[in-house]
Amino acid sequence: MKKIALLLTLGVGAALPVRAEPSHHNDMVMPAKTSHAHRQEHAAKVELRSDKPLVAGETSHVTIRLTDIKDGKPLTPNDLNIVHTKKLHLLVIDPSLSDYQHIHPDVSNVPGEYTFDFTPLKNARYRVWANFIPASTGKELYESADIGTPAKDKTIIDKTVLTHATVDGYDFTLTLDEPLKAGEADMASMIVTKDGKPFAQLQPILGAFAHMVGFSENFKSVMHVHPSGDEPTTEDARGGPKLEFHIEPEFKGFYKIFAQVRIDNKTIFVPFGVKVQ
Repeated sequence: MKKIALLLTLGVGAALPVRAEPSHHNDMVMPAKTSHAHRQEHAAKVELRSDKPLVAGETSHVTIRLTDIKDGKPLTPNDLNIVHTKKLHLLVIDPSLSDYQHIHPDVSNVPGEYTFDFTPLKNARYRVWANFIPASTGKELYESADIGTPAKDKTIIDKTVLTHATVDGYDFTLTLDEPLKAGEADMASMIVTKDGKPFAQLQPILGAFAHMVGFSENFKSVMHVHPSGDEPTTEDARGGPKLEFHIEPEFKGFYKIFAQVRIDNKTIFVPFGVKVQ
C-alpha cells in the first residue's frame, strides 16, 4: 500500500524583520515573532547569534538555542525526536528567496545549543526555520528566528514562474494537477530526465527520494513536503523519474520552491517558481 505524503505544519513568521543593533561580537540575536498556521500556541523558542556580523561570501560560526517556551528549559538532543534521520533541520532563506540552504547543526557543549558554519550569498537578514519534534509532545514544529543585518537596498524578489530547470546536466520539470489556490490541496509532479531520457537513479536523501521546500513572497510561510509512495529503506534504493507531492500553500502570491535531491552522492538544489491564487 502506498503511503500518502504528509503536508507538514506551516510556520508563519513576522511580516517585517525584527530590527536590533548588533554588538561587537554578536550579530542579530533577536528571534522573529512567529505563530503557527491555525494560530497554534508555540511550544519552543528559537534564538540565534553569530561570532561576527554576516557578510556575503564570508563564513560565520552561528549558535542556535532551543528552549521550552513554557518553562524556559533548554531542549537538548534527548528532548527531541528524530525527523527524517535528524534531530534538527534548519531551512535558511534570504528575503529575495534566492539563497536557500538546508543545514544540520552540531550539538554544542551547552545544553540546548547547537552550532553551524554559515556562508551567506547575500548581505541581508536571513530567516532560519528550525524544524524539530519535541519528545514531550511528538508534534512537528517550524519555529523561526532572524539573523543578519537588513540590506540597505530594497529587496527585490524575482517572481518569474519557473516550472523547468536544468542543474548539473539534469532536467527537472514541475507540473500541477490544478492551478494552485491558497489553503487548498493540490498534487504536483516532478519529472527528472538526463539527455532527454527518464532518469531513475535518485539516491535516498534524509529518508526520502527528494525534499521540496517552498517559501512565500511575504516571508511568512515555509512549506516542506516529501514524495508520496514508499520511502527508501536502504541506501541502495533508487527513485525517479517521476515523483509526486501533496502541496497546500497557505498564502496567495508567489512561492519560490526548491527541490532537494541526491545524485552520484552529490546534493542538488533545483529552483522552481509558482503563483498561488
